[in-house]
Amino acid sequence: MKNNIKIIIGVFSFLFLTNIANTNAQAFKKGCLLLSLSEGTTAANYSTTNHSANQTTPENKGASAFYGSDMDGIRDPLFIEFGLSNRWGIGLSTGNDLFTIDPSKFYGFQRSDNKTITAKTSEFTFDLNYHFYTRKKVDLSVYTSLGSFGVAFNGKDGDQSYNYNAKGGIARLGLKARYYFWKRLGVMGMLSTYSGTAATDGLQGITVGTNTSTTIKGSAVEFGLCFRFF
Repeated sequence: MKNNIKIIIGVFSFLFLTNIANTNAQAFKKGCLLLSLSEGTTAANYSTTNHSANQTTPENKGASAFYGSDMDGIRDPLFIEFGLSNRWGIGLSTGNDLFTIDPSKFYGFQRSDNKTITAKTSEFTFDLNYHFYTRKKVDLSVYTSLGSFGVAFNGKDGDQSYNYNAKGGIARLGLKARYYFWKRLGVMGMLSTYSGTAATDGLQGITVGTNTSTTIKGSAVEFGLCFRFF
């Protein structure tokens, strides 16, 4: 993750220093509204902390106090941004990541068929964007995001149902690159690094991983389409 942060800072510094102001037609400007939809992958460290590991309740039996592992996931976000000026924009983003995990290692329970399960994250963030390089077709920006974060999974094992749900917060720092091949429609690429933590405190209906928090830290690479309304 440290290497990805260095890459983001390096790319930002290089493009910022080589940027020459251009007051002609720009891909981003004050008053414009952007919609972006992308898909990608994330490389993360997925870890859980069982805050009641010393208890002998059935849902915590066999759970370690802490377990973490590096893994890849699938990412699917949506972004909306409004231009406050020719450089600054604010926006909202929402998305999900999917991770395939071994529940016995992370949450202290095991399916009777020993199969893995899919944990789904959810996030809703407020974004601040700075467009440091913009031309007629090219738009490069750096952004930071803060917002809500959740991790959940559920299913059935025979006649028994299992459910895990945790809520918390996430922070993200990244770089976006857009290229418009038509006047309003273009392609987008993104690189970001993030950290999110979710806990089960105060939530109802949890049958596995009781009092177990989940932390996911990593980086994501995404590609998709973007559309400019104004």
